[in-house]
Amino acid sequence: MYKRPLAILIPVIALSASLRAQDHRWDSANFQSFERRLEQLRLKYHIPGISVGVMKGKELAWAKGLGYADVENRVPPDENTVYQVASVTKTFGSIILMQQVEAGKINLGDPINKYGINLGARWGSDPRIKIKHLMTHTAMGNMWNSYKPGYRFRYNGSWYHQLDTAISKASGRSFGELLMDTIIRPLGLKRTVPSTDDSLDFSLSGYSREEVLQWTAKPYDWQKKKKQLHPVTFKYGFGPAAGLMSTVADLAVYSAAIDDGRFLQPQTWEQVWTPFVNKRGKRIQYGLGWFVTYYKGIKMVWHTGWWFGYSALFLKVPEKDITFIILANSQDLSRPFYHIVQPIPGFLAMFSPFHQNLNKKIQASKFAKAFLDHFLD
Repeated sequence: MYKRPLAILIPVIALSASLRAQDHRWDSANFQSFERRLEQLRLKYHIPGISVGVMKGKELAWAKGLGYADVENRVPPDENTVYQVASVTKTFGSIILMQQVEAGKINLGDPINKYGINLGARWGSDPRIKIKHLMTHTAMGNMWNSYKPGYRFRYNGSWYHQLDTAISKASGRSFGELLMDTIIRPLGLKRTVPSTDDSLDFSLSGYSREEVLQWTAKPYDWQKKKKQLHPVTFKYGFGPAAGLMSTVADLAVYSAAIDDGRFLQPQTWEQVWTPFVNKRGKRIQYGLGWFVTYYKGIKMVWHTGWWFGYSALFLKVPEKDITFIILANSQDLSRPFYHIVQPIPGFLAMFSPFHQNLNKKIQASKFAKAFLDHFLD
């Protein structure tokens, strides 16, 4: 089996004394204070382990692991620990789809029936629903407007996943193949792979499943009634919406590549990071595969990730040239973004967090707020 070296492409750097003198945000005292605050939050939310990184420009200025990647064996995490990043995968999916747009193979105004996409139930392959509606979570509509798309943001990861069909039909290749050849291999990402539970796409990585699982934080959930952590057993799919496994170190490389303007033309990046305007002329909290919101008048581009046993947050502040990456091996890092904390089966699934507006305020996450308090001003 072919194996790749595990050297980190972006080292954790020591910033110069002159920079420290100019800006207290990057001195050791601020990092120590930030670490203490993160540890308090980790304990408060009963999160077994987190890996975190703070980037200044294209460099990983600080990285840390707190708690345990494996509680039973007391294994600590670090910036190379692998986690399921859940919906942070959507930012990768956005890049791959927008590359097809740039190549003229997909138009955002194409109806979904052009690609054989069927959303089921009353929506089916309704030609009023366009690719842009799936990308911006504005496809659903409601009974009051005859389910017309383009009016309301209703987050729906399973519908975003349907972009896989458009990507494969337009390009003649699978999303996994394009992801490996366009992002993962060119950037030399050492521990970023499709979900180990998706045997076909995972095989593209060249790793053995056992090898990757040795690097991966074990998933847990905090059971309130029993007041204890419980290991999670769950199979994670893979596609443009979710299922990518990665690390803080690799996501730092990915972030730096974005800052370099890689993958897409400048005007396309501008389009991706512009909030979608609905048919009533209202700007929503989402662009093309990214949340785009404002905090104290400053633009934030970000995505949260949340599923059984894992959660994540990838936050970029372009104006300040800083990035925050945090991954956890329980749901509770991202739980505050959702109105309901567990999916609901059956008919009431219509009211699950994946059919609701996620909290559009980045400060809903105490972890994000801690980062902004320590590094924004």
